[in-house]
Amino acid sequence: MRLLLLALLTGCGVQRQVRSPDLERGRIHFQNYCAACHQYDGQGMGDAPSLANSPWVTGPESRLIRIVLHGVRGPMVVDGRSYNREMPGFGSVLPDSEAASLLSYVRQQFAASTGPITAEMVSRVRSANPGRTLYWRVEELLGEQ
Repeated sequence: MRLLLLALLTGCGVQRQVRSPDLERGRIHFQNYCAACHQYDGQGMGDAPSLANSPWVTGPESRLIRIVLHGVRGPMVVDGRSYNREMPGFGSVLPDSEAASLLSYVRQQFAASTGPITAEMVSRVRSANPGRTLYWRVEELLGEQ
């Protein structure tokens, strides 16, 4: 009976296990800043797209970092569905190491084939855009590919 219960409980979760303190911090940041719209399982809700294997998550690291630091606005298509909503940036509340934890968690949970984001990567993107307060437009982000 215990084995059956353990198997059922193990199979219920759709997310992979968090393995490090950095990823655990990232999970907490995801719950605090992202899950209300993208949901805890990353499947999105209403006007917020799914993160699961989304090209916005699996694509260039710098693009994902820009979105989390500064936000994004404008029409985009994810999995054949159109979205046109603003997503706020969190660069004013997340230092580089914390943004890196959040981004690494998102990539580990929802895009398994991608690597982690480091604080150094976040710092480079932040430094390349000093004083930026405007959301990125989708066209700007797609133009950098």
